[in-house]
Amino acid sequence: MLQLDQEDVAEEIEYWQQAVVCFILGANPPWEIVEGFIRRIWTRFNIEKISFLPNGIFLVRFKTMEMKEKVLASGHYLFDNKPMIMKAWERDMEMTKEDVKCVHAWIRLHRLPLKLWGKGLPKIAGIVGKHVKNDTATEERTRLGFARVMVEMLVDQELPAKIAFKDEHGIVNQIEVEYEWKPIKCMKCQGMGHDQEQCRKDKLVKVKTLVKNVWRPVVNNDKLKKAI
Repeated sequence: MLQLDQEDVAEEIEYWQQAVVCFILGANPPWEIVEGFIRRIWTRFNIEKISFLPNGIFLVRFKTMEMKEKVLASGHYLFDNKPMIMKAWERDMEMTKEDVKCVHAWIRLHRLPLKLWGKGLPKIAGIVGKHVKNDTATEERTRLGFARVMVEMLVDQELPAKIAFKDEHGIVNQIEVEYEWKPIKCMKCQGMGHDQEQCRKDKLVKVKTLVKNVWRPVVNNDKLKKAI
């Protein structure tokens, strides 16, 4: 049996060391759209090449290891409110969308009293998940209809529509929680971010079943004229 040695793989291993493996959780958008998105958010990180696999995974290779490390430390990214999973390429890693335990998502806390938009906000958001950051409008207090916060959540945790807490006077407050994206799994397509009722594949199947072939007799116009 053929036995490869280190020399056979060394060049490719060195090449991909400067790459980050990414995929959009719950979506598989066209590669042209993903490429534009990546080049826009990482324009300052000296991208050398973006490569794609058929299963929705893409590899982004940077010109230097320093740029790769900066990208991995640059924060959390969302595509159409869906989390983008990214990790450093490793020589023996499986190029699949492996099970994800935690995700980052934006939530909106409605009717939050103004006195709680400071140090109390991370604690309140912490009822849903680990507080990551506030959006700019929330941080600057320019949009006061709701507080928008990014939290880290477990994919299989409960997603309460309302949360309750006691304020500094011991009075119970209850506020509504809106999720811009939910880490729920579709039983039809196994994708994340929607249920079976919202599944596009399921809707496509239902539409196809409504389309039926209707057979009609072919009329020969020449024979019809002779008969007349």
